[in-house]
Amino acid sequence: MTVGTITDWLVAVGTLVLAAVAIFQETIRGWFYRPAFQVSIKTEPPDCVAVPFGPLPNGMMIDAFYLRLWIENTGNATAKNAEVYADELRRQRLDGTSEPVRSFPPMNLKWANIGVIYFPAIAPKMGKHCDLGHITDPARRQLLSGDVPRLGLTNQQTSLAFDLMVAPNHKGHIVGPGEYQLDIRVAAENALPVKRTITISLQGTWYPDETTMLRDGVGATVLP
Repeated sequence: MTVGTITDWLVAVGTLVLAAVAIFQETIRGWFYRPAFQVSIKTEPPDCVAVPFGPLPNGMMIDAFYLRLWIENTGNATAKNAEVYADELRRQRLDGTSEPVRSFPPMNLKWANIGVIYFPAIAPKMGKHCDLGHITDPARRQLLSGDVPRLGLTNQQTSLAFDLMVAPNHKGHIVGPGEYQLDIRVAAENALPVKRTITISLQGTWYPDETTMLRDGVGATVLP
């Protein structure tokens, strides 16, 4: 084999390699650069906050507390069209076991403040809040169609409404006092789903004060 032939062969191979890199550069980049999600929640501001509803047509404001998940991109690439899906809700029984809440409809949760399924972009080392659910003043929740007769609650007992993209007509997204576990999946266009379980403890007592409510009225954690 002559020197010229070897040179031509190397040039051809190099050209093929460059063409392959050009065609598959996004795939190759994805091997080394990708988003990764971390989910957390603290039942205190800024994750969980007092946010009143209103004003209603009559000018009334209704006190409420929002529970929000912090979804952080710990990877080295921007997460595109990120979403959070509420998969299954379970309630703890007195014997320590748990059973599915069959009326709960699996559905996407809303991103805080914008109320959409997909968040367009979350840059590396940045995060966004996702609404998990909210608790309204039980004495006034009927003004927001929050009463659920099957729960048998008084107007002093709190309920939790999960912030699904669509509130079902049967109100299966609203639960009464108890200990719950919610399985969620966090994913993006360029990231595989990450599954996490959120524990939620709703005591049933309403406290108008934010600090007291988020300490004694409700609690939430992400299981490791």
